[in-house]
Amino acid sequence: MDGQQSIQPEGDAGRPTTLPCAGCGGPVDPLRAARVAIFREQFRYFCSVECRESFNPLATQTPLPVPRRSTEVASVPEPPHRIERRDLATAQALAAVESDIVELASAPVEEPGVVAADELPDVIVTTDVGVILLGVAICAGGLSAALLLAGPSSMATTARVVLAVTAAAALTADAFTGDRSGTDHSLVASIAAPVGAAVLALVTRLMNHPAANQAATLAAIVAASLAATTWLMRRALAPAEAERLEIGRQLDCAAHRVVGEEVAPIRSLELRPGEEILIEAGHRVPADAVITAGTARVRPWIGARRTETRSEGESIVAGAEVIEGRLRAVTSWTGNDRAWMRLTNDFRRRADVTAAISRSGRMLAVQGALLAAGVAAFIGFASDLSWAGTLALAIGVYAAISHAGVAQIAGLHVGRTVLAALRRGIAFRSAGVMDQTGSVTNVVFCARGTLLMGEPEVASIEAFGDNTQARVLALVAGAQAGAVHPVAIAVQRAARARDVRPDGVRSPTELPGLGVTAVAANGSPLVVGSRALMLRERISVATAERHITELEGMGRTVMLVALGGRLIGALGLQDGLRPGARAAVQHVLDVHVEPVLLSGDARETSEALGRALDIDHIRPEVLPTERGAEVTRLKDAGAKVAVVGHSPTDDIALSAADASIVLGSAGSTAAEWGVQLASEDARDAALAVRLAARGRAEARLGLAIAVTPALVVATAAAFGLAPIALIPASGLLGTIAALTRIRALSENISDG
Repeated sequence: MDGQQSIQPEGDAGRPTTLPCAGCGGPVDPLRAARVAIFREQFRYFCSVECRESFNPLATQTPLPVPRRSTEVASVPEPPHRIERRDLATAQALAAVESDIVELASAPVEEPGVVAADELPDVIVTTDVGVILLGVAICAGGLSAALLLAGPSSMATTARVVLAVTAAAALTADAFTGDRSGTDHSLVASIAAPVGAAVLALVTRLMNHPAANQAATLAAIVAASLAATTWLMRRALAPAEAERLEIGRQLDCAAHRVVGEEVAPIRSLELRPGEEILIEAGHRVPADAVITAGTARVRPWIGARRTETRSEGESIVAGAEVIEGRLRAVTSWTGNDRAWMRLTNDFRRRADVTAAISRSGRMLAVQGALLAAGVAAFIGFASDLSWAGTLALAIGVYAAISHAGVAQIAGLHVGRTVLAALRRGIAFRSAGVMDQTGSVTNVVFCARGTLLMGEPEVASIEAFGDNTQARVLALVAGAQAGAVHPVAIAVQRAARARDVRPDGVRSPTELPGLGVTAVAANGSPLVVGSRALMLRERISVATAERHITELEGMGRTVMLVALGGRLIGALGLQDGLRPGARAAVQHVLDVHVEPVLLSGDARETSEALGRALDIDHIRPEVLPTERGAEVTRLKDAGAKVAVVGHSPTDDIALSAADASIVLGSAGSTAAEWGVQLASEDARDAALAVRLAARGRAEARLGLAIAVTPALVVATAAAFGLAPIALIPASGLLGTIAALTRIRALSENISDG
């Protein structure tokens, strides 16, 4: 791991690994070192206080093979210990090291790559070479253009050409020496325009061509414009890049792997799927995992402002922080497969690199610019321009399109969208999934558990004929005695509250989405369920139609009870709206996407819920097994459909969708769902659609804004309506306009 290593457990001989003292070079046991310090993000171990005080960090050129400091004190590995009993000697030795690290962490922390001021004999100033080279290109190009005011003298033209060549050389040096991002266009494309313009200016000057002065002006403006564009884009990309790297640093934390009865410290990047880990209070979860034991209060993702309680059977994402309690979990996704790493730090899957619109921007900056330059050269040749004028026109058009603004502006929008989603606990599986989510026309909400609480209560009991409410409730409780779904739990809770003993029902048969058929204690056939089940069993509900309609009009789910082929009662169950359900629907409406309510309840009940949520499109009385077909029918009608629900309850509907959005699934072993949420909040599900739609639209618009001025000015120049030297400057103008729009939108994007 980049020459670094984690604290090693005891070897075969029973002694920890020794490392050289950073001061004198002698062997030192890291578990019993007299002093521990961090310089340049590296642990240094010292055998004595004197070695620590005499250590000069500037004299150390090669980093020691020792552990890297975690981004927070809480992630420092605890001493290896048994789950039931500690090895006292090892625990005491490691506790000393841990105490020194905690003491060190309380001191002022150096910025990465900068040594603390009290450790330096002289002041050291770090400088970005790329900024210097770009500054040289801008200044040299600007000065060359300004010398146009000196007139067309031979000396002035020569000076202008020399400055233009200097600017092009600085740009070329920056391209070859700087770190290139995945969103950059090709190296050749980035230097072709300034080098070509400089060569043209130099050749025309050596030949004393009449166009030498114009060629020098073009070369100067090309170099200055491209350098300024590159600098602006680097500044615009810096915040997203810093946040992306911060995610990587926070997830490169310490872990405690359980092996048999031992708990051994290990770096998070060394974990593998299926391994068992232990997470203590104050520590970050090192990998996406499923909790196998324990209960804890956690911040459920990096940057989360709220806390939630997580317990056995629930999933949790890497980066979540345990506030109170203790958890054991089995890792599901590790390394770059973790939800918060896939689209931010894995180069093969980074959204700003792999998204279709990002690739389109890079293709436009390379192939599109080359095609436009060819067209410009043809127009110049057809217009009887000189060879120098034709080349100048082609180079100017190429420079106006093949620059960092066109290549990176769409990727910048995509990257910001991904980070905004992660800040709300929303993880897209891939850039393609995010694009699909942003293009949907309908969002289907599986009502139970998404917009509704999923915890119904028995609100009313109706008894028909000479039956009593207690008798009706006893029969329903007996029929639902062995079930564990929310409706059955609500019935059992109501029976206990009313001190009603369930009937001794036999042979219950569960019919998903319909109800239960059974045999009552007196031997009569018992049917408990929906109106559809009664009709299927040929039981008339005409006598209770008015009562049923009234209950459904109040938004209640009606459970009918029939004994011996006759309707004897009905239960009205009321399920409350989830907090934020109305806001979730509004998020969808705000991006002009139609919300659809998919429910197994009767039409009247579903329509009452739809009126409360402002949903006009209702799909009622749909059985769980038929919901996939219902989603398919929507798609066959021309809609692109996203489904919001839970797994495994809504798996059939989710599997049929163009984009599946699953609540509370981030960190789970499931890999097929497109959008996984770390929360159970329907607002976050709707926000995923809103962010994806806006990010997709803004990326397209940003690319259009970046390239439009260049196309307009290039067209005007090709027909002699504008000077050729203005063409490359139009590329800078487009980039400034696109970045200005991003700044205006940044607050809205951050807030969703």
